[in-house]
Amino acid sequence: MPGATVMVKGTSKGVVSNFDGDYEIEVNDPANAVLMISFIGFKTVEVPVNNQSVINIALEEDNALLEEVVIVGYGQQKKATLTGAIETVSAAVFEDRAVTNPALALQGQTPGLVVNRGSSRPGNEGLELQIRGATSVNYKDADGKLLPGAGSLIVIDGVPTINDNAFYNMNPDDIASISVLKDGAASIYGSRAANGVILVETKRGKSGEIKVNITSNFRVNTIGIKPAVSGLRDYAALNIDATDQDLAYAGTAWYWGWVNRETLVRMRDEGPGIYTTQYWGDIYLGEGNRFNDMYGTSYSNQTNLSISGGSDRAKYRVSAGYAENVGNLKPSYDGKKQYNLRFNHSYKLSDKINIETGISYFRSHVSGPSGGLGISSLAYDPPLFPAKNPYGQWYANFGVAGNRHSIANVLEGGRDEAYADQLKLNMAITYDITDDLNFRATASVDKEFLDQEIYKINIPTYTWFGEKAPESVNTTSSFEKKKKDISYQNFGAFLNYKKTFWEDHSFGVMVGTTSELTKTDDLYGYRQGFEDNGVYDLNVASPENNVTNAGGSSNWGFLSQLGRFNYGYKDKYLLEFTGRRDGTSKFHSDYRWSFFGGTSAGWVVTEESFMQDVSVLNFLKFKASYGEMGGQVGIGNHDYVSAINLGSAVFGTSASLQTTASIQGLTSLTRTWEKISVANYGAEFRLFDNKLAGSFDYFTKKNDGMLIAVNYPDLLGGTAPKTNSGLLEVKGWEAMLSWKSNIGDLKYNVSVNMSDTNNKLVSMEGIGIYKAYFNSTIEGYPLNSYFLYETDGFFANETEVDAYYAQLNNGGEIPNASNEAVRLRPGDTRKVNLDGDDVILGSGTIAGGDGDVKYMGDAAPHYTYGINLGFQYKGFDLSTFFQGVLNQNIVRTDGMAYPFVTVGNNQTTAYRGKTWTEENPNAAYPRMTFHTARANWNWKNNDFMMQNNRYIRLKSLVFGYTLENLKIGNGTLDRFRIYFSGNDLFELTSVKDGWDPEFGSSSNSSYPFNRTYSLGLNITF
Repeated sequence: MPGATVMVKGTSKGVVSNFDGDYEIEVNDPANAVLMISFIGFKTVEVPVNNQSVINIALEEDNALLEEVVIVGYGQQKKATLTGAIETVSAAVFEDRAVTNPALALQGQTPGLVVNRGSSRPGNEGLELQIRGATSVNYKDADGKLLPGAGSLIVIDGVPTINDNAFYNMNPDDIASISVLKDGAASIYGSRAANGVILVETKRGKSGEIKVNITSNFRVNTIGIKPAVSGLRDYAALNIDATDQDLAYAGTAWYWGWVNRETLVRMRDEGPGIYTTQYWGDIYLGEGNRFNDMYGTSYSNQTNLSISGGSDRAKYRVSAGYAENVGNLKPSYDGKKQYNLRFNHSYKLSDKINIETGISYFRSHVSGPSGGLGISSLAYDPPLFPAKNPYGQWYANFGVAGNRHSIANVLEGGRDEAYADQLKLNMAITYDITDDLNFRATASVDKEFLDQEIYKINIPTYTWFGEKAPESVNTTSSFEKKKKDISYQNFGAFLNYKKTFWEDHSFGVMVGTTSELTKTDDLYGYRQGFEDNGVYDLNVASPENNVTNAGGSSNWGFLSQLGRFNYGYKDKYLLEFTGRRDGTSKFHSDYRWSFFGGTSAGWVVTEESFMQDVSVLNFLKFKASYGEMGGQVGIGNHDYVSAINLGSAVFGTSASLQTTASIQGLTSLTRTWEKISVANYGAEFRLFDNKLAGSFDYFTKKNDGMLIAVNYPDLLGGTAPKTNSGLLEVKGWEAMLSWKSNIGDLKYNVSVNMSDTNNKLVSMEGIGIYKAYFNSTIEGYPLNSYFLYETDGFFANETEVDAYYAQLNNGGEIPNASNEAVRLRPGDTRKVNLDGDDVILGSGTIAGGDGDVKYMGDAAPHYTYGINLGFQYKGFDLSTFFQGVLNQNIVRTDGMAYPFVTVGNNQTTAYRGKTWTEENPNAAYPRMTFHTARANWNWKNNDFMMQNNRYIRLKSLVFGYTLENLKIGNGTLDRFRIYFSGNDLFELTSVKDGWDPEFGSSSNSSYPFNRTYSLGLNITF
């Protein structure tokens, strides 16, 4: 164990153990001397020397203080003397959890770290890790995906990862601890740390006999919350409700293709049968609930094996893991297979030289259908069409619309096969120059190979009577191939000095340098047109139809010099300085270097002499920090260089295909790093014999010089580069409270954490044009702000409707008063004319103060929290973890956002019985209508459509029984454990329209979040 303090009792003589836990100390009286060995997180041991020359000591963990050792940037520190905002997550968080992706296990575990997932599809979760809110407007691309470097920096065993996949595909069983750096403490990573840092330490071997550990679990995944979708009879009833309301007002109603009310009544009362329609002739209508057809129970499994051990000179740990996560899609396989290998080894070459090596490898295979999981899976068409006709053929929706058959598509329409292989080799050599000074050199090489094939197969569909339908799934068969090779190299050299002078003054100095290089090679090919003979390759597709190929190489480099200085007086007054100079190839050589750094201070009040008699207070520390970091997200690898695109066009006096050349856009040599400053003020305390513990932090963050796209006049003649012209401010707080105690043999613990952040886009070159619904950037408002129509209830009678039309002069967005089919009527929504111009418009400008939508809140989650409860009684243990959000604004969008977004879609049943009628004039929602224009006015982007996405979810429950030193025949199992584990077992939510609170705003996709029930074994021998 490195860093243990060995003292001669009754003297000031002492040493610190080296990296392998070895030590040497001279004693004046070897017959009577006593050694005191201490290390934070372990109980202090006193050992008589008794004239011995070699004394080996095994320290016993002190559970009350285990969390007091914290991994920090390029080192480790005692938690009691930390001055930065750093939270730790122990390996216990990942034990027994029925998850393969460790990021999912972090959700809600520590304040300030928000883990969002967009889906439960294995390998396609769309994870986002954000520490202390937004940092820049530059974090997502046009498709809504995080840009490279926009998330938190993830560092594994001291080396930044090649990409986030290295962490997402990591075996959770290999993780020893995680530290989350949230304030100026992250500035040691300079421009890489603008969004915080997640430090991951892997498990390593220990001296002693060989230990073998086997863990395995089997999981059952069931469907969680089901969306409020209709079946045949419900669909007909909704149509009757809407058309009856139209009929009651106008004396006539539009029944779309269903011809008349009698057809709908028959659908509602009689159900399946042949129906005569206006547009599609005679068609069969039956039960076609796509959600029930598409999703059901699935089964997953995971197994891990590790072998560890070592001697005084060499220690090792080797592990292997296999996991298969299967999604809830029923018709075809949709899942991920993952293979992990890791080998960690350390070897003491001499008394002064220690070598550490590590090898890790993972392979993942994500396999799923190439289509059918988007809007066509649920929202596109009414639930009236069984998957197949009586002849076993795929039944086209409406008898003609076969291009939207989701069941056929996911089962026979092709596959999306994605393979990823990642290999990492790392080495570190530590040379102890003296007892207080060492030199450490590190090297790491990472490789990732991505290979993806997506093919789509044409599938004919048929009418109910066996005739071929005019449309088919995937009109044209196609094949596309994507390959990407990424290499990442990281090298570092560090000098570390640590010394205590005059017993009370402790100093620590670290200086070092790092260099990084990333290279990427891409290759893409696409062809259309092939016969399905079971062979899927570019060569079997037509070389003549829509052939596309692309590719290229890119690279970027990074060079840094860094340092840290620590000072402590009696572990009471604490001071730290960090500094880092970064240079990147992404900027012009005259502007690519910048200095980042931070400072922090702490005061451990309980170390003061006047606090020694306050027995109830065991620990109290105040701390403050300030740091500056940089950002370069959204900047291409060589954007400062003008690039010329080559293409072709037909022109000339004798028209022919000619080669063309064009410049991509204007360039800038002067733009440089975003500069993010972070300040933190906090306190930590422990009371009642360390049973009650807590912390509170308040922080601010400012990005001054944020890279933004500036608006220039159209005569500029090209796309302008981003410049350092924006300003974003963020404020927030975090709190944590825990209690640990026991009642006899019953041990119990409870902990609660909560955090919140708020941001404001102070300056963005006057971007102040807003529209109804979601606005990502509006100057003076938070990122991702909702601007919605303010409403004033519903019209009570025709007189109010006439007065409203008279006020607005029948202009703007209001439905035409002269068209009885869409004219507003009693029960419809009254929108407020906010700007007083007698026209309702869903857009406006901040400068002009015009428009009739106003700011209603932002889309970020607020007051995120986690609650841990744990109990232990002899060999039994029970732990539960709840996670949730107290406030998050959400406005449902797309095909099933509200009734009759379009008449041909599936319809939500969430609002049935809750809408305005003459018998229910105090309803929460407006009168039903079958007309899309009126429905949009009544529902779309109105203030009452904003919901609070508040929820609390039982994220994890583990119940287990453990036996120690179990005798089996002539052998002994060190540990035998059997347990039940569950994920996402239930939730309470304020969401009103039936969607899962983690689902997001769109109603087009239908893939459900699941509940997982798992049985597992954990055996050590």
